[in-house]
Amino acid sequence: MDIKSKNSKKFSLVIAGMLIILAAVIFMAFYSAFDERASRYEENILQADGFLEQLYEANFVLYKELAEISAGENLLYSDLFLSIEKEDYDSGDAEYADISGENCEEQARRVMDDILGFWQQNLKESLFQNLDYCMIDSVTGRQVKNTQSELGRLGTEDADDALNEKYPYYIKLTYDSAGFLKDVSVKGEGAESLLKRVQSIMKGYSLRNDFMDTIGIGSDASGNIVSAFYSDDTDSYRVRYTISGPKNVTVCYALTTEQKEAMSKIREGDQYYYWYAYYQAGTPQVFRVILLVLLVLTLFLPLIKGYTLHQGKGAHLYLEFSLLAGLFWFFYASELTVYLVNSTKRGYFEDFYREYLTMLPWQFYPVLTFMVNLVSLSFLFGVWFYLSNSLGEVVSLGVKEFVLERSLIVKCWRGICGFAKRNTEKLKEEILHVDLGEKANKTILKLVVLNFVILAIACVLWMFGWFALFVYSVVLYFGLKKYVQKIQEQYRKVLTATRSIAGGNLNTSLEEDFGVFESYKKELASIQTGFKKAVEEEVRSQRMKTELITNVSHDLKTPLTAITTYVELLEEKDLSPEKREEYLGVLKKKTARLRFLIEDLFEVSKASSGNVTLNPVDVDICNLIRQVYLEYEDKVEEADLIFRFSMPEEKVILKLDSQKTYRVFENLYTNAIKYAMPHTRVYVVGEKTETGFHFEMKNMSAYELNVNPDELTERFVRGDSSRNTEGSGLGLAIARSFTELQGGKLKVEIDGDLYKVIIEF
Repeated sequence: MDIKSKNSKKFSLVIAGMLIILAAVIFMAFYSAFDERASRYEENILQADGFLEQLYEANFVLYKELAEISAGENLLYSDLFLSIEKEDYDSGDAEYADISGENCEEQARRVMDDILGFWQQNLKESLFQNLDYCMIDSVTGRQVKNTQSELGRLGTEDADDALNEKYPYYIKLTYDSAGFLKDVSVKGEGAESLLKRVQSIMKGYSLRNDFMDTIGIGSDASGNIVSAFYSDDTDSYRVRYTISGPKNVTVCYALTTEQKEAMSKIREGDQYYYWYAYYQAGTPQVFRVILLVLLVLTLFLPLIKGYTLHQGKGAHLYLEFSLLAGLFWFFYASELTVYLVNSTKRGYFEDFYREYLTMLPWQFYPVLTFMVNLVSLSFLFGVWFYLSNSLGEVVSLGVKEFVLERSLIVKCWRGICGFAKRNTEKLKEEILHVDLGEKANKTILKLVVLNFVILAIACVLWMFGWFALFVYSVVLYFGLKKYVQKIQEQYRKVLTATRSIAGGNLNTSLEEDFGVFESYKKELASIQTGFKKAVEEEVRSQRMKTELITNVSHDLKTPLTAITTYVELLEEKDLSPEKREEYLGVLKKKTARLRFLIEDLFEVSKASSGNVTLNPVDVDICNLIRQVYLEYEDKVEEADLIFRFSMPEEKVILKLDSQKTYRVFENLYTNAIKYAMPHTRVYVVGEKTETGFHFEMKNMSAYELNVNPDELTERFVRGDSSRNTEGSGLGLAIARSFTELQGGKLKVEIDGDLYKVIIEF
């Protein structure tokens, strides 16, 4: 089974690896197409949003320069492009006004000057150094330009062939007296597309948006008019900001062939430009399509026999994590592929090899680049495959079951509901099972706090609180009614069980829930157990009394019958001397037997009543055990038994009555000689313990032991149930009585035919 599991895992890993590598190879097959489309985008660099937005910014910078020439003094951008109107405003909306910390007009002008000043600085360091420009005042004819060429003639009939040939690319804009774009003309590759893009950007609201973001205005009107509400200590008012563009000017931006090529070279160092070129070429879109195909294949892989990756512990992710991580990776990884394709097609990897891997021959560069791409893409697709694989069981489990099993939200909701339910049930159970025999302060406090919370919620509802209190009172009434009925039902259960036990039914079931009376269930169970035990003891006592009378009668009747019989035989007149001697011998034997029974009965009676005088002395218990054995060694040999002793070598001194203790072990040896199976071993083990002395004697019984071990120590009970062996049946009873009188314990254990007696002193 383990081998089969390993094979399935290997098979699954092979399939996963093949899919990931195949996805990487397919994506790499599109590299040439990406490169071709990116190159087409590079040819249209002069239509890029970034370049055209710089021209939009240049309009404002050049207009200020032209205005300063006309005015003969330095001007502020805010004087040219920002108009501010302040008007009283008494509407109730003024309460939502912004509280200005300074004069709002000064603040707005400073913001406008800062924005356009920043644009001016950037343009002087970049754009103005790489193209020809000219702005002409349509009213005065004044110009601001950086070239001797008549750029104003471009796009008109006055432009000669030399001028048109010099500038293969230009953008010409005309603004009216209101600052609106009136006319646009362009020249260059894709002139129609370029015209649309120029019109879109030049009519935009970049300046207004930057102004709004910086000043923090939250409301605006259409066009270039922005309004905001203000308030101070004495008044509320509205300020209207009107942002205008250049007025009554014509501006032309043109590139010679050399400037156009130089612009392209500048772009070669712009990594974002090239990244954006491959982005526009569809690189992320192709990657995402492959991701979606891989997702579908991954979801259906579990249908293949032997595929097990979706069952592994590592694949058991929470659904929310899989979806969020997958969504993030879907977009983030596609962005990374643009960098990868750009670096590959632009030769950045080869540049790295030349600088840092000088020992590597240039012929290996393509191979190494291919491996870098394959490994990188395999990683990107591998992460996606792992996240998709975590959703693999959705096909086999079904959408509903999968969501219930894997959703963290569902799990948390279940936990919250379970917690609420458990605590509600706990409180309910606590109320219904208040221990009437103990203090209930904790439960009462919980109820008071809960009641306080409910009433506090009702209080904050104002007028609706009366309705809430009415509903709460109705619910409380029915709740208390149900609670009282439950208590009454629990009381009836207790009463029924008590009456049943009192009526003598000691097997009355106490499994029912007694609720608040649950603590009394234990007391009823104790009473029930005590009654059962008392009845069982009484029955056992009566049985033992009956057996005692039967056994005594039997054991005394047997020798008396023999004595009577032989006395009658001795009365015969013609009895020979030999027969007389034989009969007298039998009479002596039976008389001794009768006397022995009576003495044993007398001793066990005294022991049971406690009417025994003990003379405790220091006794070496180990030596006593060996001494008793020596007294019976001949009988042991006659019984064909082998005794094995395991006793401490040192002395073990105990305070015992030597005669009574001697009688204990004498009875045990006698018992073993009578009932042990011939040709077997008898094991006698003694050891000193922390509390005294432990003794064991065990042997195989010659008779089947079908009697309770506890009953063997009762009076007139024998291991030989047929009572064919000689003995009073009092040996173990006497041994147990004498042991217990001296503070010891004697018990008998039976395991099949193995008989064991254990004594603890």
